[in-house]
Amino acid sequence: MVGVLQKPSLAQEETLRALLLSGLVLLSISSLAVADESVSGNWHTSLGSGVTINMNVSPDGAWSSETFQRNQVVRQMKGTYKQMPSNNGTGTLIFTPTQSAVKSGTVEPETDQYETVANGKQLKLTSDGDTMVFEKR
Repeated sequence: MVGVLQKPSLAQEETLRALLLSGLVLLSISSLAVADESVSGNWHTSLGSGVTINMNVSPDGAWSSETFQRNQVVRQMKGTYKQMPSNNGTGTLIFTPTQSAVKSGTVEPETDQYETVANGKQLKLTSDGDTMVFEKR
């Protein structure tokens, strides 16, 4: 009969559900992208008074850092970050520690405005009016 819809079989319904679920999962995964390669790399900054920071930022949204004072580790952190690019190598980064070892102070999420300069060889992070300039290693 032309123009008459037939109820799909149970097997067809299950196949359709599986396809829809797969599509939703793929859409969810692609929308969860929290970072890109523009800020990834091994970074180093010297803050003066013998204080330096080494930071590793992965394009998958993971990061770690070590802060040294006079060549002694005073803070180690690992965690995740979320990147919200604006334009022309600028945007916002939110670093959320998941593991830490600190000699003093507390560890909390940090929101930084970022800018990549010098063809991606420098990363400027600004938080509360203070800017740190990291060099890519």
